[in-house]
Amino acid sequence: MALHQLIPMEEPGDVLSPSSANGYLGCGFKWFGRYILKLPDPPTGALTMGSAVHAAINANFEQKIETREDLPAAGVKAIYTEAWDLLVKGEYPPRYQGGKPALPTEFRDDEEPGELKKQGEALTLKYLDEACPEIEPAAVEFPVTGTINGIRVRGYIDLLDTQGRIIDLKTAARKPSEISSDYRFQVATYRQLLGGIVTGEARVDTLVKTKTPQLVQIGCTVDQSDVEATEKLYPLVQRGIRGGFFPPNRASNLCSRKYCAFWRACERQFGGKVAE
Repeated sequence: MALHQLIPMEEPGDVLSPSSANGYLGCGFKWFGRYILKLPDPPTGALTMGSAVHAAINANFEQKIETREDLPAAGVKAIYTEAWDLLVKGEYPPRYQGGKPALPTEFRDDEEPGELKKQGEALTLKYLDEACPEIEPAAVEFPVTGTINGIRVRGYIDLLDTQGRIIDLKTAARKPSEISSDYRFQVATYRQLLGGIVTGEARVDTLVKTKTPQLVQIGCTVDQSDVEATEKLYPLVQRGIRGGFFPPNRASNLCSRKYCAFWRACERQFGGKVAE
Protein backbone atom coordinates (compact mmCIF):
# COMPACT_ATOMS: atom_id res chain seq x y z
CA MET A 1 0.00 0.00 0.00
CA ALA A 2 1.38 3.42 -0.95
CA LEU A 3 2.32 5.80 1.85
CA HIS A 4 -0.11 8.47 0.61
CA GLN A 5 -2.96 5.98 1.09
CA LEU A 6 -2.11 5.67 4.78
CA ILE A 7 -1.70 9.36 5.60
CA PRO A 8 -4.78 11.54 5.02
CA MET A 9 -3.91 14.58 2.91
CA GLU A 10 -4.94 18.03 4.07
CA GLU A 11 -7.52 19.74 1.90
CA PRO A 12 -7.67 23.54 1.57
CA GLY A 13 -9.38 24.94 4.63
CA ASP A 14 -8.80 21.87 6.81
CA VAL A 15 -6.25 23.87 8.85
CA LEU A 16 -6.58 27.62 9.09
CA SER A 17 -4.37 30.40 10.39
CA PRO A 18 -5.24 33.94 11.48
CA SER A 19 -3.76 35.33 8.26
CA SER A 20 -5.56 32.87 5.98
CA ALA A 21 -8.89 33.42 7.76
CA ASN A 22 -8.49 37.19 7.60
CA GLY A 23 -7.44 36.88 3.97
CA TYR A 24 -10.55 34.88 3.08
CA LEU A 25 -12.79 37.38 4.84
CA GLY A 26 -11.02 40.23 3.04
CA CYS A 27 -11.48 38.72 -0.45
CA GLY A 28 -12.66 35.19 -1.14
CA PHE A 29 -11.36 35.13 -4.70
CA LYS A 30 -7.90 36.32 -3.68
CA TRP A 31 -7.81 33.42 -1.19
CA PHE A 32 -8.91 31.07 -4.00
CA GLY A 33 -6.24 32.39 -6.35
CA ARG A 34 -3.51 31.97 -3.77
CA TYR A 35 -4.40 28.65 -2.13
CA ILE A 36 -6.42 26.76 -4.76
CA LEU A 37 -5.29 28.03 -8.16
CA LYS A 38 -1.81 28.77 -6.77
CA LEU A 39 -1.40 31.71 -9.15
CA PRO A 40 1.96 33.50 -9.05
CA ASP A 41 2.01 36.30 -6.49
CA PRO A 42 5.46 37.91 -6.59
CA PRO A 43 6.31 40.25 -3.71
CA THR A 44 6.58 43.97 -4.37
CA GLY A 45 9.61 45.95 -3.32
CA ALA A 46 7.75 47.19 -0.24
CA LEU A 47 6.98 43.63 0.88
CA THR A 48 10.56 42.54 0.27
CA MET A 49 11.86 45.44 2.35
CA GLY A 50 9.50 44.53 5.21
CA SER A 51 10.64 40.90 5.08
CA ALA A 52 14.32 41.90 5.14
CA VAL A 53 13.73 44.18 8.15
CA HIS A 54 11.97 41.30 9.93
CA ALA A 55 14.79 38.88 9.16
CA ALA A 56 17.43 41.21 10.61
CA ILE A 57 15.47 42.11 13.77
CA ASN A 58 14.44 38.50 14.38
CA ALA A 59 18.08 37.39 14.11
CA ASN A 60 18.94 39.98 16.75
CA PHE A 61 16.25 38.72 19.13
CA GLU A 62 17.16 35.07 18.56
CA GLN A 63 20.65 35.65 19.91
CA LYS A 64 19.39 38.06 22.59
CA ILE A 65 17.43 35.21 24.17
CA GLU A 66 20.81 33.59 24.87
CA THR A 67 23.05 36.59 25.52
CA ARG A 68 20.55 39.15 26.93
CA GLU A 69 22.22 41.74 24.70
CA ASP A 70 21.39 43.19 21.30
CA LEU A 71 23.75 42.69 18.39
CA PRO A 72 25.99 45.58 17.30
CA ALA A 73 24.49 47.80 14.63
CA ALA A 74 27.07 46.67 12.08
CA GLY A 75 26.05 43.04 12.56
CA VAL A 76 22.34 43.75 12.18
CA LYS A 77 23.03 45.87 9.10
CA ALA A 78 24.98 42.98 7.53
CA ILE A 79 22.10 40.57 8.22
CA TYR A 80 19.63 43.00 6.66
CA THR A 81 21.79 43.37 3.54
CA GLU A 82 22.11 39.60 3.14
CA ALA A 83 18.37 39.11 3.63
CA TRP A 84 17.51 41.82 1.08
CA ASP A 85 19.85 40.39 -1.56
CA LEU A 86 18.42 36.88 -1.15
CA LEU A 87 14.77 37.94 -1.03
CA VAL A 88 15.11 40.02 -4.19
CA LYS A 89 16.20 36.82 -5.96
CA GLY A 90 13.30 34.85 -4.48
CA GLU A 91 15.37 33.03 -1.87
CA TYR A 92 14.80 33.00 1.89
CA PRO A 93 17.61 33.93 4.27
CA PRO A 94 18.80 31.43 6.90
CA ARG A 95 16.36 30.81 9.79
CA TYR A 96 13.67 32.90 8.08
CA GLN A 97 10.16 31.58 8.81
CA GLY A 98 8.45 33.39 5.94
CA GLY A 99 7.01 30.28 4.31
CA LYS A 100 7.72 28.53 1.05
CA PRO A 101 10.41 29.73 -1.39
CA ALA A 102 9.23 32.96 -2.97
CA LEU A 103 9.25 34.36 -6.46
CA PRO A 104 11.79 37.08 -7.28
CA THR A 105 10.70 40.55 -6.28
CA GLU A 106 8.61 42.39 -8.87
CA PHE A 107 9.27 46.08 -8.23
CA ARG A 108 6.39 48.39 -9.08
CA ASP A 109 6.95 51.27 -11.49
CA ASP A 110 7.07 53.71 -8.56
CA GLU A 111 9.64 51.65 -6.60
CA GLU A 112 13.37 52.26 -6.97
CA PRO A 113 15.26 49.20 -5.61
CA GLY A 114 18.35 51.06 -4.38
CA GLU A 115 16.30 53.64 -2.50
CA LEU A 116 14.07 50.99 -0.95
CA LYS A 117 17.08 49.01 0.22
CA LYS A 118 18.59 52.09 1.92
CA GLN A 119 15.24 52.99 3.44
CA GLY A 120 14.85 49.51 4.93
CA GLU A 121 18.35 49.66 6.37
CA ALA A 122 17.56 52.97 8.07
CA LEU A 123 14.32 51.56 9.50
CA THR A 124 16.12 48.46 10.80
CA LEU A 125 18.76 50.50 12.60
CA LYS A 126 16.13 52.84 14.03
CA TYR A 127 14.26 49.91 15.54
CA LEU A 128 17.48 48.41 16.89
CA ASP A 129 18.31 51.71 18.56
CA GLU A 130 14.90 52.81 19.85
CA ALA A 131 12.86 49.65 20.51
CA CYS A 132 15.12 46.62 20.91
CA PRO A 133 16.90 47.66 24.14
CA GLU A 134 13.69 47.57 26.23
CA ILE A 135 12.39 44.28 24.76
CA GLU A 136 13.18 41.04 26.63
CA PRO A 137 12.41 38.28 24.11
CA ALA A 138 11.25 34.82 25.23
CA ALA A 139 10.57 33.30 21.79
CA VAL A 140 10.93 34.33 18.15
CA GLU A 141 8.77 32.92 15.31
CA PHE A 142 7.08 30.71 17.90
CA PRO A 143 4.88 27.99 16.27
CA VAL A 144 1.34 27.64 17.62
CA THR A 145 -1.18 24.87 16.92
CA GLY A 146 -4.50 23.78 18.39
CA THR A 147 -8.25 23.88 17.84
CA ILE A 148 -10.83 26.64 18.19
CA ASN A 149 -14.46 25.59 18.19
CA GLY A 150 -13.51 22.34 16.48
CA ILE A 151 -11.37 24.00 13.77
CA ARG A 152 -7.69 23.16 13.51
CA VAL A 153 -5.63 26.36 13.64
CA ARG A 154 -1.91 27.05 13.39
CA GLY A 155 0.35 30.03 13.06
CA TYR A 156 3.53 31.76 14.21
CA ILE A 157 3.96 34.44 16.84
CA ASP A 158 6.55 36.94 15.59
CA LEU A 159 7.84 37.78 19.06
CA LEU A 160 6.76 36.77 22.56
CA ASP A 161 8.40 38.66 25.41
CA THR A 162 9.14 37.41 28.92
CA GLN A 163 5.91 38.99 30.22
CA GLY A 164 3.72 36.99 27.83
CA ARG A 165 3.11 39.96 25.55
CA ILE A 166 3.01 39.57 21.77
CA ILE A 167 4.95 42.18 19.77
CA ASP A 168 4.64 42.50 16.02
CA LEU A 169 6.88 44.59 13.80
CA LYS A 170 5.45 46.13 10.64
CA THR A 171 6.57 48.61 8.02
CA ALA A 172 4.13 51.06 6.47
CA ALA A 173 3.99 54.10 4.22
CA ARG A 174 1.60 55.94 6.53
CA LYS A 175 1.43 56.48 10.27
CA PRO A 176 -1.17 54.16 11.87
CA SER A 177 -3.70 55.51 14.36
CA GLU A 178 -5.22 52.32 15.77
CA ILE A 179 -4.98 48.53 16.02
CA SER A 180 -6.82 46.75 13.21
CA SER A 181 -9.57 44.21 13.82
CA ASP A 182 -7.47 41.69 11.86
CA TYR A 183 -4.69 42.05 14.42
CA ARG A 184 -7.02 41.69 17.41
CA PHE A 185 -8.32 38.50 15.78
CA GLN A 186 -4.75 37.22 15.45
CA VAL A 187 -3.85 37.94 19.08
CA ALA A 188 -7.13 36.45 20.32
CA THR A 189 -6.34 33.30 18.34
CA TYR A 190 -2.99 32.88 20.07
CA ARG A 191 -4.54 33.66 23.45
CA GLN A 192 -7.03 30.87 22.85
CA LEU A 193 -4.41 28.36 21.77
CA LEU A 194 -1.74 29.10 24.38
CA GLY A 195 -3.78 29.87 27.48
CA GLY A 196 -1.75 31.50 30.23
CA ILE A 197 1.48 31.62 28.21
CA VAL A 198 0.02 34.58 26.31
CA THR A 199 -1.60 37.24 28.46
CA GLY A 200 -3.70 38.87 25.75
CA GLU A 201 -1.50 41.96 25.87
CA ALA A 202 -0.05 42.90 22.50
CA ARG A 203 1.73 45.73 20.73
CA VAL A 204 2.24 46.63 17.10
CA ASP A 205 5.50 48.46 16.39
CA THR A 206 5.21 50.20 13.02
CA LEU A 207 8.22 51.64 11.23
CA VAL A 208 6.86 54.39 9.00
CA LYS A 209 8.67 55.00 5.71
CA THR A 210 8.55 58.77 5.83
CA LYS A 211 11.46 61.03 4.82
CA THR A 212 12.52 60.98 8.45
CA PRO A 213 11.72 57.41 9.65
CA GLN A 214 9.24 57.15 12.50
CA LEU A 215 8.48 54.42 15.02
CA VAL A 216 4.85 54.22 16.17
CA GLN A 217 3.95 51.81 18.99
CA ILE A 218 0.30 51.00 19.70
CA GLY A 219 -0.79 48.51 22.34
CA CYS A 220 -4.00 46.59 22.91
CA THR A 221 -5.54 43.96 25.17
CA VAL A 222 -7.91 41.41 23.67
CA ASP A 223 -11.19 40.87 25.51
CA GLN A 224 -14.08 38.39 25.48
CA SER A 225 -15.58 39.90 22.34
CA ASP A 226 -12.32 39.17 20.48
CA VAL A 227 -12.38 35.58 21.74
CA GLU A 228 -15.98 35.21 20.56
CA ALA A 229 -14.95 36.44 17.12
CA THR A 230 -12.44 33.60 16.75
CA GLU A 231 -14.99 31.02 17.89
CA LYS A 232 -17.57 32.22 15.36
CA LEU A 233 -15.48 33.19 12.36
CA TYR A 234 -13.17 30.18 11.98
CA PRO A 235 -16.12 27.77 11.45
CA LEU A 236 -17.75 30.21 9.02
CA VAL A 237 -14.55 30.57 7.02
CA GLN A 238 -14.07 26.81 6.82
CA ARG A 239 -17.70 26.34 5.79
CA GLY A 240 -17.30 28.91 3.01
CA ILE A 241 -14.12 27.28 1.71
CA ARG A 242 -15.56 23.78 1.75
CA GLY A 243 -18.72 25.05 0.09
CA GLY A 244 -16.76 26.65 -2.75
CA PHE A 245 -17.84 30.19 -1.86
CA PHE A 246 -15.11 32.54 -3.12
CA PRO A 247 -16.63 35.93 -4.00
CA PRO A 248 -14.38 38.89 -4.83
CA ASN A 249 -14.50 41.95 -2.62
CA ARG A 250 -14.45 44.74 -5.18
CA ALA A 251 -15.37 47.24 -2.44
CA SER A 252 -12.07 46.71 -0.60
CA ASN A 253 -9.54 49.54 -0.78
CA LEU A 254 -6.95 46.84 -1.58
CA CYS A 255 -8.92 45.67 -4.64
CA SER A 256 -6.89 47.19 -7.43
CA ARG A 257 -4.55 46.18 -10.21
CA LYS A 258 -1.75 47.76 -8.20
CA TYR A 259 -2.24 45.66 -5.06
CA CYS A 260 -3.63 42.34 -6.37
CA ALA A 261 -1.72 40.00 -8.66
CA PHE A 262 -4.92 38.08 -9.42
CA TRP A 263 -6.98 40.87 -10.99
CA ARG A 264 -6.90 39.38 -14.50
CA ALA A 265 -8.23 36.03 -13.29
CA CYS A 266 -10.81 37.89 -11.21
CA GLU A 267 -12.12 39.81 -14.22
CA ARG A 268 -12.27 36.62 -16.32
CA GLN A 269 -14.18 34.79 -13.60
CA PHE A 270 -16.62 37.50 -12.49
CA GLY A 271 -16.62 40.12 -15.24
CA GLY A 272 -16.54 43.81 -14.46
CA LYS A 273 -13.42 45.88 -14.03
CA VAL A 274 -10.88 45.90 -11.21
CA ALA A 275 -9.83 49.44 -10.38
CA GLU A 276 -6.45 50.76 -11.44
